[in-house]
Amino acid sequence: MTPDPDDDAPCLAPAEPDPARLARWALGFLALGVVLRLVRFLLRYPLWHDEAFIAVNFIDRGFRELALPLDYLQVCPILFLWVERAIVGLLGFNEWSLRLFPTLCAIGGLVLFDRLARRTLPGWGYPIAVGILAVSYSPIRHGNEVKSYATDLLAATALLWLASRWLAEPSRSRWPWALAAVAPAALAGSLTAVFVVGAIGLVTAPVAWRSGRARVWAAFAAFGATSAATFLALFRFHLSTARSEWLRTEYLLPYWADSFPPLADGPLAVSWWLVRIHAGNLLSYPIGGDHGASAASLALVVVGLIALLRTRRWGLAALLVLPFALNLAAAALGRYPYGGEARIAQHLAPSACLLAGLGASRLIERCRSAARAERLRRLAIAGLGLIGLGLLVQQIVWPYHMISAARDREFARWFWPEQARAAKVLCLKADLGLDFEPRQWNTGISASYLCNRAIYDPGFPPAPDPDPDSDSAPDGRARPIRFVLFHVDSYPTPIDSPGFRSWFDAMSARHRFRRIDSYVVNADRGETGWKVGRYWVVEFDPEAREEAAPPPELASRPPASRR
Repeated sequence: MTPDPDDDAPCLAPAEPDPARLARWALGFLALGVVLRLVRFLLRYPLWHDEAFIAVNFIDRGFRELALPLDYLQVCPILFLWVERAIVGLLGFNEWSLRLFPTLCAIGGLVLFDRLARRTLPGWGYPIAVGILAVSYSPIRHGNEVKSYATDLLAATALLWLASRWLAEPSRSRWPWALAAVAPAALAGSLTAVFVVGAIGLVTAPVAWRSGRARVWAAFAAFGATSAATFLALFRFHLSTARSEWLRTEYLLPYWADSFPPLADGPLAVSWWLVRIHAGNLLSYPIGGDHGASAASLALVVVGLIALLRTRRWGLAALLVLPFALNLAAAALGRYPYGGEARIAQHLAPSACLLAGLGASRLIERCRSAARAERLRRLAIAGLGLIGLGLLVQQIVWPYHMISAARDREFARWFWPEQARAAKVLCLKADLGLDFEPRQWNTGISASYLCNRAIYDPGFPPAPDPDPDSDSAPDGRARPIRFVLFHVDSYPTPIDSPGFRSWFDAMSARHRFRRIDSYVVNADRGETGWKVGRYWVVEFDPEAREEAAPPPELASRPPASRR
């Protein structure tokens, strides 16, 4: 077999790559990333409970009420809430309107990342970094969820891009002035932007001092002042509530226990924790996961950081690493988790992808032959493209996060129109404020129930007056009225409660009780209790008041239907 003469061609000083070729590959990855995000948006996959926790707050809250503590113990940046509320007010409450703003932010973050990578990474590091972010699972999946994950990535990318421009032109004041203008919006739209803003302040303070220009000093001071004022105002009037410490100790610390460093266990345990966290979901770009599945990505990030340090790009290296360090410090203080899941660390995704892209290009350049280096580049490009195409197929074949969420929506699409076809339908919780088992209204499936009802009930929102006599059929007769009582199976049945009995007795004194039906969702699919929902439908005939009857033994009655 004749050896390839190009295999012996030295690659110690590779030729400068063609900028047009780099731009074409980056543009191709950019287009692929936009398509992946748009397809996921257009599929209109069902809301899963993490989204429903936030989305339920847009059903009946106005802008002022969104600044108050949110339902379902949620914490969310105020700017995100207000933009979502404005879109829902214009386009209605549905999956597309709820996800429009996050999807636009996800696309905007990718486009801005392309500009950031083009400005900061040499050679093939630029298109590879863009490809990594374009096809990574977490920025795509969480990029159009009804949470502020996409704004976290967009805010971090915008801030890093402006800061990198300032590092490249330290004597110009336009960049710190731009940071002074953008930082408040970033902080209002992303809870984690504070880590990036803090990192920029630490990196650019010496830059401003060495510039020797009063305009630069003034602009830097404005950046610091607007950032500090915005953060303090948000903390004082939006984030610092009477229950904030309770949320931290009762929910944040227990739920994300593995994402806080085990300081009490000693240096060895902390060191192992750091290795495990960085080789886990935190750096799952373009692929990865728990139990060391992101070890390759971690290696690329380390190689990229070493490359920056060897070329004495201290400012850029610090700009990319300090957000990790500040987030880790916050985790050590028990204030914000570090790692655990990539969705809560989208503010670190731009730094991770830049370093991984640079690390991959540096490793390729160190091969012994120009031909082998070219083959490795093509392999890297093809690998990223295959990951993207695989995600596209996966999205189409499996267009939901949880199968239980798909079943919940499938049932809601049938249940609410069917119930409203021959009767007036009211939800005891949402329409009448009757809450017979309060604990179940902190679960995700109850939030999904309220959201799916708001989307698929043709009679939503109901008239302000829920009197059954106010609604008549075409023949003039008052239609039956059906009251829906939702029940999460992991909690006691609300119809056995004294509150429900009291309400039922009051209704029976005015209207004739006709029937009660029960529908169960996910009970026969092997789901756990908190994912199983029961719809009790209690029907009264408003015209037959004189024939009021005592309630039957409701709890012992078998369900009329199962789904």
